[in-house]
Amino acid sequence: MWGGGLFVLDPMLLKHRSRIEPGLTQGCGRTGMSKIIAILVIFSTVFLTGAGRQQEIVITFGGDVCLNRNGLKSRPDGTKVGGRLVSWEKLASGIKPLIDGDLNFLNLETVVTGRNQISARGKKFVFRSHPKGVEYLAEIGFNLMSLANNHAFDFGVEGVKETLKHSGRLTKTKGVYFAGLGNNDAEAIEPVVFEYGGHTFAFGAVGIITNMRRNERATPERPGMVGFRFKGDYERVLDAMAAVKADYKILSIHYGTERQVKLDRGQQARFQRAVRKAGVDLVLGHHAHVVRAVERKKNKLIFYGLGNYLIRGARNMEPFPDAQDYGLFGRLYLAFNEESGRLEAQAVEAVALTGMHYIARPRKAEGGARRIKVLNDLSRRSVGDSALTFEVRRDGTGIACFGSDLGPRAKKRCGSSETTP
Repeated sequence: MWGGGLFVLDPMLLKHRSRIEPGLTQGCGRTGMSKIIAILVIFSTVFLTGAGRQQEIVITFGGDVCLNRNGLKSRPDGTKVGGRLVSWEKLASGIKPLIDGDLNFLNLETVVTGRNQISARGKKFVFRSHPKGVEYLAEIGFNLMSLANNHAFDFGVEGVKETLKHSGRLTKTKGVYFAGLGNNDAEAIEPVVFEYGGHTFAFGAVGIITNMRRNERATPERPGMVGFRFKGDYERVLDAMAAVKADYKILSIHYGTERQVKLDRGQQARFQRAVRKAGVDLVLGHHAHVVRAVERKKNKLIFYGLGNYLIRGARNMEPFPDAQDYGLFGRLYLAFNEESGRLEAQAVEAVALTGMHYIARPRKAEGGARRIKVLNDLSRRSVGDSALTFEVRRDGTGIACFGSDLGPRAKKRCGSSETTP
């Protein structure tokens, strides 16, 4: 399957432009042209199938992201930490090196606006982040963002409209795909379908609504999101996901009792319905602020809780026990199966994070390894034999290799023997 084929220049493959020598096409002559031909041959062999599809796709993901603390005004140049201005570059410096996927996911748990005069809803915690901050996240590689969560309506209908306006702009200018929020319920439910590397992806999102407030639920006339706990809403999302044809389907679900590592009652069955009913390949859960079990059903993966990613509005989780004090960053390796015509999971990396309330970053080797072992134990206790468990690497990260058709990047990671005893 990993042989070469006809080279087709997909514009999205320009993401890999750093692999081509700068200025190679300028005044090339015979030597330069030979280099170009050689590069195209290598490109077609390594990256593409015979049908012009990118052979290996890498997806990175983490949980909740917010760029500003409760009640603070948003500003374009950064956020205040202890009265001191911290730039977007500094805030994201710990996770920036991790964002190396073709697709990079986060849950954007904030209203996106630069309008500080908009009135907040009557809630204890309300979050707004400046569009410039979200734009910076796009610049460092994030291109999949869920908007379906309990803070989407923190600043009412006006806040929702602001988020939709700025997210729409980023889709046009930065190629970022958003899901879960819309000008009406139909838009909120409908997954976004897009192409990358010759493959079709479907991305949907659903989440909880604060205190089941009906006036925050999208209707045919009102913008917003649909509610995971409202009768029928989740089924409508699954129906929409089932109706689309795609090589790979991703569903974001914002749900779970806060700071509880065990699954909520009925959570496993409801999350599994996304796989069974809608054909979802990757379910990404978040909201509980702690990491929960990971499950694998053949080539389908369910992350029941990713914990915090980079969330200025959250508390410092460091004082909590090992099972609660970290966030989970994942890196998933997919390969295209020509027989099934779909992308299939081959391997997953797991990285335990610290400092998610300020400057999120990977934990050092010893601490990271300890959390990966805690996660393995939690997954076994939560979902039994279908738990996805990770071999612990010497650098404190985890790796699970289960596919039979590993791509180049997956082979490099899975072929390493750097595991702990």
